[in-house]
Amino acid sequence: MMVFLLIAIVLTAIFGISWIVVSERKKARARMSGIRSKRSGVIPLTTYLRWFKRLDESFLTRGSFQKVKTRIGDLSVYSAQEIQVYAVRVYVISVSCSAALLAAGALIFKDVFSTLLVLLYAIVMNNVIVGKQVDSVHYRLLKQLSTALSSLRLNYLRLNSISQAIAETEAGNSLRRAFEDISAILSDVDGKKKLDEFYAKTPFKLLCTLAGVCYILNNAGDSKLRDGSSNFLQAMGMLADEVNLEIRRITLQKARFGMLEYLPIVPLLAIGVIEGFFTSIIPGTSVLYHGMIGYVSRVVILLASIIGYTVIVRVNSAVSVKKDDRNPLVMRALRAPWFAKLVDEMIPKKSFKRLRKLRAIKGALSMTNLRHLYGSKIMYAAAAFLFSLVCFFFAVQLGKQFIYDNVREVSLIGGEKLTAKDIQVRRELDRYYLSLPKMPTENETKNLVQARLPDLQAYDQDAQLKRLMEKYRSYHNAYFKWWMVAVSFGIACAFYYLPELLLRARSALLKTESEEDVLQMQTLISILMNTSCDTLETLYWLMKQSRVHKNALVDAFHEYPSNPDLALNRLKVKSVLPSFRRMVDKLLLTIHQIRLDEAFSDLVSEREHVMRIREIAQTSTLNKKRGMVSPLAMAPLVLTAVLYILVPLGILGFREFKNALQQMNM
Repeated sequence: MMVFLLIAIVLTAIFGISWIVVSERKKARARMSGIRSKRSGVIPLTTYLRWFKRLDESFLTRGSFQKVKTRIGDLSVYSAQEIQVYAVRVYVISVSCSAALLAAGALIFKDVFSTLLVLLYAIVMNNVIVGKQVDSVHYRLLKQLSTALSSLRLNYLRLNSISQAIAETEAGNSLRRAFEDISAILSDVDGKKKLDEFYAKTPFKLLCTLAGVCYILNNAGDSKLRDGSSNFLQAMGMLADEVNLEIRRITLQKARFGMLEYLPIVPLLAIGVIEGFFTSIIPGTSVLYHGMIGYVSRVVILLASIIGYTVIVRVNSAVSVKKDDRNPLVMRALRAPWFAKLVDEMIPKKSFKRLRKLRAIKGALSMTNLRHLYGSKIMYAAAAFLFSLVCFFFAVQLGKQFIYDNVREVSLIGGEKLTAKDIQVRRELDRYYLSLPKMPTENETKNLVQARLPDLQAYDQDAQLKRLMEKYRSYHNAYFKWWMVAVSFGIACAFYYLPELLLRARSALLKTESEEDVLQMQTLISILMNTSCDTLETLYWLMKQSRVHKNALVDAFHEYPSNPDLALNRLKVKSVLPSFRRMVDKLLLTIHQIRLDEAFSDLVSEREHVMRIREIAQTSTLNKKRGMVSPLAMAPLVLTAVLYILVPLGILGFREFKNALQQMNM
């Protein structure tokens, strides 16, 4: 009850905050009705700033709000004031949706354990909503960048100056600051330092490519290609192709997925409707819904819904691979000496096994190491084991309590209609019957029913006899059994391998990221090949530009002066992507044999071919993703139909059939 009380307090606080926000908006409208007559419905800036300060300073919201503010600030497209406004807006939306889900779950399930599961669901949804808001900014940036590149191209044709063209480019609201930074890079004496700062603070890769291209050609000067066209305009065309390809991919992804991610949430509302419907027409189902079978079914449905919703949203995300995939909880646990010592004992000692794990980590371009990997395995297994034990414990205790309080029969019709007095008499009878140390015989139970319920007809007395004997067996059989520990251990063993499965999934998702990275490096090479850059300088700019292959390029850049061939051969081995390996093969030829422009003379035609193949592959990948997540979206609905409709009706039907056979044999 204390847990339920805490949840009620939290809900009250959340709704109180929402009410204050609404009242503040009404007061602001009343005060500024004359000034804002033409802008009705817009929240004043002072309200956002006031709530930003409150959320940032309150001990209840400080931690979660700081995370939202950091994620929005990392986009590097908003000013300090815009970050405050957008952070408050995103935080209020995410918290309101999570609070609404939690309130709906508490009203539907009306028990502590199920409400705690819905609380877990609400926490997941809160993080997902913040991520979706960031994804919407990413999509808006792409569309604005496509328009800005077209404007930049026209300005360059008119002014024949990269710096002036950047300064006069019509960029959208989200890109205005980025273009101002690029203009400052081109006009500053120490532009290279500002460019490094721009790379460090800007997560939007295409903007980094644009800044690098503009800086290189602004310093080296634009040059004419063999066909007489501009090197800068060709680079802008390549960037525009990449931007438009990404816009088409996200648009197609939205069309394919549609409202699919919301299907796993439907069972959360359907459970209450199904339970209310069947208990009204088949009262006997209430015994099953509130017993151990009902609680286990509810846990399975909610977990399937949480997993399905999380996976679908992650796959449907515009940026599906995180740069830092380390778990903060594991990193914090590794600081404890006892946990670090346990992890060191779990790490395989054989070099073959260690090499295989390291290869998996390197193939996923993960920031984890062996200690973090095995720390994650231990933590996932321990959490799964404890969670399974808690689920079994709650299912047993809550089911046992319901059996103790229930006075209805487990049948399709639920027995006779009972008044409040009848329910009280039967509860006293059940309490006495269940307190007996040994189960009475059938005759003793029959005599007890006749003594306590003398007004019942013979048929109803027989029904009460069966109910009491079955209730005694069910009540005293509802205890924590050894096989529950075994099942929990099996679940923990399955979760022990989850971090490795996540690495494999990251490797699959990273293939698209790697292809995008190579395309942007090809754009950079297309302008470097028409300048006086040598191989080492090319490696430098590729190192600055790349995100996925950055660490490998850093190693190659520093090793190149001592042994160029060895450095590039090692760089080639560190990637499995064919297009990247071909690019390194061409760089190897530029060391002693041919020039950079000769090695990459077929880059434009090859790049066009790669982009066509990539678009076909993206469509195929989207179809595969859609086919993969469709079962996850339907699984909670199917489980709800099976566990909440077919199983209860099947159990009741089997019991009725069994009772009918027993009566025929008597």
